[in-house]
Amino acid sequence: YADFEVSDTLIFVGANPAIAHPIMWERVAANRTNPLTIVIDPRRTETAVFADHHIAPYPKSELILLYGIANLLIRNEWIDPDFIDRHTNGFSDFAAHVETFDLETVARQTGLETKVIVELAETIHQGKRVSIWWTMGVNQSHLGVRTAQAIINICLMTGNIGRPGT
Repeated sequence: YADFEVSDTLIFVGANPAIAHPIMWERVAANRTNPLTIVIDPRRTETAVFADHHIAPYPKSELILLYGIANLLIRNEWIDPDFIDRHTNGFSDFAAHVETFDLETVARQTGLETKVIVELAETIHQGKRVSIWWTMGVNQSHLGVRTAQAIINICLMTGNIGRPGT
């Protein structure tokens, strides 16, 4: 939970910690770095109201959004190749898989403006200590495992894992 207090960018996917995880939310509130907070959730939850940005894709389209973000990160070379080489395997297969999730397709399938998708990818790229969190909104989906994997893959691609605040 200490990561909540030192992240400069906090992204919550299908999570409403302001209500469902109050201890977690207290740690977010204790972050003195004034982190950028983003909620990706079709619902306008209490956490979304408190966040700096609420991104509301169509229900059940979060995985498509995450694959589109991964594709943008790769295409723009906003990834950490050294981290990828040292800590992952199968990256080229993943990159080939997400290649089909182009910006226009992702925008159409998620209901989001292309500008919002690009800004989210840029935010992940520009953050120094980005942490992405998910809870039951992801876990209780038939695509939950794939969605969690996509979140983890974004963290691995950008080196936002295994360091304080990530």
